[in-house]
Amino acid sequence: MRKFSEILTSVENGVGRITFNRLDRRNALSLEVFADLSDCLDAWREDASVACVVITGGEDVFCAGLDLQLQSVFNDKDSRAAYSKACLRAYGTLLDYAKPTIAAVGGPALGGGCDIAVFCDIRIGANNVIMGYPQIKMGLTPYFSPLWRIVGLSQAKLLTFSGDKVDAQEAARIGLLDRLVETGTVVSAATRLAESIAETSTESAMNNKEMALRAPAMDPISALTYETLAYREVIWHPEVVSRINAAYSRIGRKR
Repeated sequence: MRKFSEILTSVENGVGRITFNRLDRRNALSLEVFADLSDCLDAWREDASVACVVITGGEDVFCAGLDLQLQSVFNDKDSRAAYSKACLRAYGTLLDYAKPTIAAVGGPALGGGCDIAVFCDIRIGANNVIMGYPQIKMGLTPYFSPLWRIVGLSQAKLLTFSGDKVDAQEAARIGLLDRLVETGTVVSAATRLAESIAETSTESAMNNKEMALRAPAMDPISALTYETLAYREVIWHPEVVSRINAAYSRIGRKR
């Protein structure tokens, strides 16, 4: 895996962590940030040591959105095309990623930063969170589709028609955040959850992520059939059988 200039990475206990490393720019999104994020996720997709990915900016700033230095060159056709390509790659990678992803959100997550959190599977937020799409005030458009599937149509309309920001409590109330934790603890809280997911094994985490990606698009009977076949596929896997037997043994020893 290549070295990255705009993110920090680590892998421990089955958890891959990506930390935006542009605090001087409030972790604002540049073409280099998008490339680093996409390349790292691509590399970890086939890495068996990574079962779950945590994306964060640290405890104080998740991501303030598009870097204004980049926005200033948008009058150039090639720059706009390059940015659109980078967005499509990064958000598309997150949207259809093969492993569970968790956004550990501390501080502002605005514009494209809010998008990154929304494109993750799970969002853990601290009490200092501010989320929203301020670019709408300038006439720009949001990514509406993933948002409304999380918070519902009405709340998504409120956020995207107005461009107004919401604090941590409101974000949790409408479901934009899945869990709310104390300020200064969001990275550790997200890491503990990721380690819990990783304990199921990389293969199991990927199987369940695949189900979570595909089943919601199916009608109820198709989803039932698909999920039953998925269960039947894994129930006789030697590793699964071994883990089931070990669990029964532990129960037997406690009796």
